Amino acid sequence: MRTEKSVDIRKFIPADPLAIKDEGSGRSFGSRFKLPSRISDKDRTSFCTQLAVMLQAGVSLHRSLEVLAEQANNDKMKEVIVLLSKEIQKGSSFARSLSLRPDIFDTLFVATAEVGQETGRLPAVLSDLSVHLEKIGALKKKFKQALTYPALVVTVAGIVVTFLLVFIVPAFADMFKNFQVEIPASTRFVLSLSSLLTEYGPYGLVGAIILLVLLRSSLRRPALRERFQMFSLRIPFFGELLTKNQSARFCRTLGTLLNAQIGLVEALQITQRIFDHRGIKDEIETILSRVKQGRSVSEPLVGSKYFPPMVAQMIAVGEETSELDRMLLKVADYYEKDVDATVDTLGSVIEPVIIIFLGLIVAMVVISMYLPMFDVVSMVGAG
Repeated sequence: MRTEKSVDIRKFIPADPLAIKDEGSGRSFGSRFKLPSRISDKDRTSFCTQLAVMLQAGVSLHRSLEVLAEQANNDKMKEVIVLLSKEIQKGSSFARSLSLRPDIFDTLFVATAEVGQETGRLPAVLSDLSVHLEKIGALKKKFKQALTYPALVVTVAGIVVTFLLVFIVPAFADMFKNFQVEIPASTRFVLSLSSLLTEYGPYGLVGAIILLVLLRSSLRRPALRERFQMFSLRIPFFGELLTKNQSARFCRTLGTLLNAQIGLVEALQITQRIFDHRGIKDEIETILSRVKQGRSVSEPLVGSKYFPPMVAQMIAVGEETSELDRMLLKVADYYEKDVDATVDTLGSVIEPVIIIFLGLIVAMVVISMYLPMFDVVSMVGAG
């Protein structure tokens, strides 16, 4: 029976993490750490993986950081690693050094590092953490792909149709006026749409931009953001995909923390912090309160609006067999593969559908413009 390490995550959340003084310097430690550009998830994953490999090879932590700083391709990541190395050299713990940059190394990263150092399992813990970061990164990429691809194709279709209506159709309209031919209903509709878009299109574009800005600012309000999040779960197909994505993240994060021998309560608190979905945060808060009362994790998940029934069932099995961490990671693997398969299916199905739809729209515009041409040809032939 392994011993779980209790971690007080509050010590990794400085009141002002960018205002910690560097001894012997007039500048704050945070000012030296503050960097203008963003460090990606890929950079963090690479850092974690390479550090784990070097520590497993018996290289000291300080020397490993020096080597990683020399080999870093990202200049900003290199600067961060150098500063971490200096903090280690001054006597700070690895976890404490990481906690000084919460914008790069989150509570999950810091807490697992702290437990790894105290238990002497830092290489193994970092190795597990690198797998976690890689899996979560792949999951985010797949989910964004599922949402981005249809939007991209629809946007291209809109641009093509707009180009036809604004630049091509007006030329036909002038020709029809000159010949005074009878125009079919479909052609009149396309001409009216073209005229409307040409005359009021710029105002519509400005209005759309203003609407998007207002929508984005309104979503910063907790109440409206919560309603939008609830609505997103009800969207056919995408709501189910979102639920699977959130379930995989929950199980992967909690399983990784428990595997690092962090206590269940502390692991749930850290897991709760990675979600910005208000409903899921409240759900985890309910689990936390039940666990503190000595209840199981699976009980509050039964009938959950945010997690599929399988999550509660598998967690219950894991609790009964005292292998909750392994069961959580298996559930995460299952839903990650499910999301991958769903996104691949979505791409293979939606691509031809959207292409056909786009083709039909373009064909309708072209045919509508050429229908009156037969009358024009007849008039010219008769003349």
